[in-house]
Amino acid sequence: MKILELGPGYNKFYKEAVTIDINPLCKPDILHDLNKFPWPLKDNEFDIIYSSHCLEHLVDIDRAIEEIYRIAKHNALVIIKVPHFSSRIAYIDTTHKHYFSIHSFRNYTPLFSHLGNRNVIFNIEKIRLVYQPPLILELLPKWCKLFSPIINFINDFVSSLANFNIEFCERVWCYYVGGFGEVQFYLRVVKKC
Repeated sequence: MKILELGPGYNKFYKEAVTIDINPLCKPDILHDLNKFPWPLKDNEFDIIYSSHCLEHLVDIDRAIEEIYRIAKHNALVIIKVPHFSSRIAYIDTTHKHYFSIHSFRNYTPLFSHLGNRNVIFNIEKIRLVYQPPLILELLPKWCKLFSPIINFINDFVSSLANFNIEFCERVWCYYVGGFGEVQFYLRVVKKC
C-alpha cells in the first residue's frame, strides 16, 4: 500500500508515507510547490492520499483536486482536513486562501458532477466536523492546563453531538454554540476501468 501526504510540514501522520512539501527544512521526500502543476508524481500511484491543513494554502483548489485524482488509484482513499468557514483560527492565518463547508467537495460526486469537473469523481464516505473550543480557554494561565483532559473531553463530546446532524450544525448551530475548527472529508476515488 502506497501512501502520500501533501504538505505535512513537520507533522507527518503516516510514518511510511511519501511526503511532498515546499519547505526544505521539513525534509520532504519530494520538494515541490503544490501550486505548480502537474505535480512530479505518476498517474494511479497511491492507495491513500492524506492532506491535513494544506489545501487552504493553495491558489487553485480545482487543479489540486484534479492532481489528487490523477495520482490516486481507482478506489483509493483521500482524506482531507481543512478549516471550516466558522473557524476563527482560519481567519487568523493570512496565508489561508480558502475556507470550506461540508458541501465543498460535492461537485465531484456522481450526483453533482454536472456542476463541477466531470472528469473527477469521488464518493463521499464520511464528513466530520471537529469542534473548536472558545478562544478564552487558550488564554488561561498555565496552571489551568491541568484541566486540559476535561476540555478535550468536552470538545470530543460537542464534536460527537455535532456529527449527529452536520447539516443542522453548519446552518444553525455553529453560529450559536461556536465555530468548528475543521471539517474532515473521507473520499473514495472512482475511476473508469
